[in-house]
Amino acid sequence: MDTQTLEKDTHLVAFIHGVNKKIRDYWTRMNFTHSEPPMVMVHNIGKRYARLANFQRNVVTGKLAADSVYCFYDFTNGDLLKGTWKAPVANGVRGNVKDPNVLGRFTVHGPAYLVHR
Repeated sequence: MDTQTLEKDTHLVAFIHGVNKKIRDYWTRMNFTHSEPPMVMVHNIGKRYARLANFQRNVVTGKLAADSVYCFYDFTNGDLLKGTWKAPVANGVRGNVKDPNVLGRFTVHGPAYLVHR
């Protein structure tokens, strides 16, 4: 899988746009003015997963740098997984990009916690 193929994945692109809108809206609502809001973008593409990371602009250099993992995207089925910097966690599925309500399972900080009832 490469970047050009991921850009054609309309479900993933819509998810990333939705998350970034959610983050921008949150920063506006909270009146944060100390820097630009972070952006979620694809950081690394592996054999099975793509790492989506929060990118923050350095106020001194102006360069974007990844500072934390937002989630992982599974190419095989469209699942979105909670994870560490290195890899997704076991039982970490938090949604699927094909689900129209998937953004409800994600916060401005990443995947929501699972609620067991």
